[in-house]
Amino acid sequence: MANFYRLRQLDRAREAEMRPERGLTDRKNPFELYDDRDFKMRYRFTKHTALYLINILEEDLSRNTDRNNPLPVVVQVMTALRFYAVGSFQIMHGDEASISQPSVSRVIKKVSEAIARRKREFMRFPSTRDEFETTQQQFYEYCGFPGVIGAIDGTHVYIRSPGGEQALFFLNRKNRYSVNVQVVCDHAGKMTSIVARWPGSTHDSRIFSESSLKQQLEARAEGTGWLLGDSGYPCLPFLMTPILHPHPGPQMRYNNAHKRGRCVIERTFGRWKRRFPCLNDLRVKVDTTFTVIVACSVLWNISLTRGEQDIQELEPIDDAMPPDHLPPGLRDAVAGRLRREQIIEDHFTHP
Repeated sequence: MANFYRLRQLDRAREAEMRPERGLTDRKNPFELYDDRDFKMRYRFTKHTALYLINILEEDLSRNTDRNNPLPVVVQVMTALRFYAVGSFQIMHGDEASISQPSVSRVIKKVSEAIARRKREFMRFPSTRDEFETTQQQFYEYCGFPGVIGAIDGTHVYIRSPGGEQALFFLNRKNRYSVNVQVVCDHAGKMTSIVARWPGSTHDSRIFSESSLKQQLEARAEGTGWLLGDSGYPCLPFLMTPILHPHPGPQMRYNNAHKRGRCVIERTFGRWKRRFPCLNDLRVKVDTTFTVIVACSVLWNISLTRGEQDIQELEPIDDAMPPDHLPPGLRDAVAGRLRREQIIEDHFTHP
């Protein structure tokens, strides 16, 4: 009997020796496998920026433990970047990295949270007088509209039905499930503010009215400037909207300059979604969806800061929402109309 148990122990020892250790599988190294062009096509960043991201996320993603041989940080970051760049089924990304689909899901969530936590580091709305004046000057040189501190708009990030009672709230005007994301950007398309937690049925004006950004603008001193928004927003002292039926002359010149300034946010949405195609159809849980959107906005700003060239691909199918109009019961503020008339008189009276 003793010999029998001894043989069982030897058999189990041999099986353990033959079983590969987790974390030592032969994963592909994209830094060696792809040249610079193919690497950027697959991961949306150059190798230098990808290494930069791995470096700044090292502390957040590494574990001070050897238990279960956790995935190396480089594998986690590259798996998440691949998902942002493609957004297809997670099992495909798992096959590429030799990890399971549940592991891919956890990695996407963890890496996205680590990136989103750095929002304040890479996304700043003007806060000092010098920053306001610099932003206003840059916008004036860009579009000829005075006092602009940002262009604001909403974009819909399509998602899968969240199911349950809340699903109806995510159904937008095109009968597709989405998250309505509010973004403010500067003249170069760098995002300075983002709100990514409202379901697709929510009107742009409501998102703005309940945002901390509106409260900040209301509390600021006179003369800090205004945002440029479309007709889906009310005209306020700190948010200029176009004139719906302009007369030739000053009002038309005002609208033309306003359009040039506001178009920067529309182009930014196109460039953003081209760099991160996952934003065209997110296949993750709702809570993770919000985090992924914020993470992609942080990565977008990093791409601009590091001089990453735009992704040169075909434009995505234009499935943008038609311009919103003010919902019933919501009107322009008298102070907003007076401010707009004053701007037209001071800056657009003469050609």
